[in-house]
Amino acid sequence: MTVSVTWLQPRCGHMRVALRRAAVGAYVLWLLAVVLLIAGNYTPIPLLPGVHAGVVAGAAVFTLLGVGQLARWGYRRLAS
Repeated sequence: MTVSVTWLQPRCGHMRVALRRAAVGAYVLWLLAVVLLIAGNYTPIPLLPGVHAGVVAGAAVFTLLGVGQLARWGYRRLAS
């Protein structure tokens, strides 16, 4: 008996969809970490370990992605 895991192997046309889903999932997790950080700082709810580091890491990654998009947009504008 073989098990088919086609969702792990996105076809050529579906790679962009898979990347977008992963990015949206990461963004939702980062937003959850931000909410947990705010709740831990301003309410009696205890701050979970790793939440602050996760928020900082997520902000750094999103900043680098934004810089990359701006650089790509600028290059395309200058090249055309």
